[in-house]
Amino acid sequence: MTHRVVKRAAALVMGLCLAACVTTGQYILAPDAKGLVIDTATGQPIAGAEVRYVALEGISPVRTDVDGRFTLDGRVERRTALVLPVSGVYRDATRVQVSVPGLPYGYATVGFINGIRSGPPVEPRPAIYPVIVLMFPADAPETPLHSLMQDCVAGPEQQHALQMVAYLAGLDAAEPPDWLTPDTAEGLQEHLGRALPSSGFMECARMSEAWAMFRRDTAVLWTVRASRQASEAR
Repeated sequence: MTHRVVKRAAALVMGLCLAACVTTGQYILAPDAKGLVIDTATGQPIAGAEVRYVALEGISPVRTDVDGRFTLDGRVERRTALVLPVSGVYRDATRVQVSVPGLPYGYATVGFINGIRSGPPVEPRPAIYPVIVLMFPADAPETPLHSLMQDCVAGPEQQHALQMVAYLAGLDAAEPPDWLTPDTAEGLQEHLGRALPSSGFMECARMSEAWAMFRRDTAVLWTVRASRQASEAR
């Protein structure tokens, strides 16, 4: 087959796809999610904290109840998109921000399944896991990871993530707190992976040391998740 024929065939396929693969449907901006806000200084839940989706503008935040728990309603919008043959549903994520008077902002990631869905309006899908938001004191000291990554991190969300890493390092994987389950461990891992991606460590002058400390200090999350696999294998 000549190069010209190949180009014509490709153009024909693209034309057919543009005609048949452009679809309009529901796209999830944020899922329905439930979670818990915890004061790391006391280990207790925080009542009255304001929780909101960062990406959704014009939406009033919700407040945690007396047990520190919250429920966020998701949102969908109608979009037109080019749906390729290899596309479909996929894992997506959005961020949550928490505000408590006297404390720096807290952040978390909410994972969900997304994709353009045609047909009548649909409800947002639920989040993949419960959301845990860890809040730290305003005077929390810098962590060992801060000193290793001082040249390659910036912004409150990354600073919060560094505090998270140090806090997780102090947890006992054999007797984790009640809120640290295999599902919530997955959520914390996803958040840290987005706030402190492995590619970001390459910008650090002390990259190897920082990455080794990060992996060591977050090992509790892997251990907790592995405990479910071990119990299911019995």
